[in-house]
Amino acid sequence: MSAAKEYAPMSLEEGACPQGAGPECVEEGVAPAPRRWRLTAAALAAGVGALALVGLRGAAPGPQHGEVAAAEEKVGIIAIADSLATGLGASAKVAEEVRDIYPDLMDAWGNLTQPAEEFKRMMANGTLSGALSSADLAKLSSMGAKELLHPNTVNRHDGNVCGADEESYQGMCYQKCSLLTSNAYPIRSTAWSCCQAEPCSFFNSKFLDTLIPCHGFDVAGGAEGQGCPHAPGSCMPNEEFNLGVCYKKCAILTSNAFPHRSGASTCCRYNSHLACMDALNVNTSAAFDIGGGLGDSVPETPRAPHGAMPQLTEAAQ
Repeated sequence: MSAAKEYAPMSLEEGACPQGAGPECVEEGVAPAPRRWRLTAAALAAGVGALALVGLRGAAPGPQHGEVAAAEEKVGIIAIADSLATGLGASAKVAEEVRDIYPDLMDAWGNLTQPAEEFKRMMANGTLSGALSSADLAKLSSMGAKELLHPNTVNRHDGNVCGADEESYQGMCYQKCSLLTSNAYPIRSTAWSCCQAEPCSFFNSKFLDTLIPCHGFDVAGGAEGQGCPHAPGSCMPNEEFNLGVCYKKCAILTSNAFPHRSGASTCCRYNSHLACMDALNVNTSAAFDIGGGLGDSVPETPRAPHGAMPQLTEAAQ
């Protein structure tokens, strides 16, 4: 029997085994078959061990995935319910506060819309509120100095330095609270309030248009045009107040075409600030910027615009 051929193991640098070599020759970079089997078995064992560890951890006591998800869901529902309860509580509080101030909000809204509503009523009625009748217009246009300085419509010995329908408060003349409130709050307590009885307080007073000057209770008498309060005294019968200054009546100057004064030299068709913003409703002329005097150089009957005249309301002045 011939002797077996011997081959020396080749190094990695020498390359592959020659053709026909036996298992003793180790090919470059390739482990013998038995060694590969050992490695495969070790890998399988490691995998089984890992699976066993995972199984043990899964079998260990503690919350399962489904339980965790359920717990998270419960926490989320509780948080949502708490948020809804908080929101509902805040909404209820806001609703209560709005209900408390609702009357004041409606009063403020009414004050804001009052000029527009008044203008619509005037247009619907087809009248020019405050226009003089033909007889009054003729009478005022022909008044002499005596009638201008001593009007028979005013009691000049009653101690009231304001007009007949006015009262003095802190040096200014306002329309009487008794007239403004139909005697329900007859005593004036501030420029914007009237009270039922003295001593006046917040609880027995009525306030009106406190944020709007020359409105509500903060007005002059109706005979004085119910504009802004003015200094003691009055204008001559053929004059009207505008911001505390006496001017000749626009009704006389324009023959009732623009009977309401809206400025020193401007007369308007309507007694409405909103309407007088329309250029078609106003007439402006330097000839309107005059007093009711006769132009006879008598200082008692001034021709130029002037302040209230105390001697017209009280002889003692």
